[in-house]
Amino acid sequence: MANENCLEGIKCPKCDQEDRFGIACDILMLVTDQGTEEQLSDTEWDEDSYIECRECLHHGRVSDFRFEEGED
Repeated sequence: MANENCLEGIKCPKCDQEDRFGIACDILMLVTDQGTEEQLSDTEWDEDSYIECRECLHHGRVSDFRFEEGED
């Protein structure tokens, strides 16, 4: 099933998996000497962010994992 939310238009170009990816994100956190305490911003990534398939571990940039609906 095609993704319709955060991962819309993303799938692994190697194994076609569409469900689980590791993506390097920017986020603002409240951090103390004891560790992280609170998320202060939305989680953001862009087309140049690192991404890896959690199925086959293929990796690259988010733009490398973009596809148009109907593409194989």
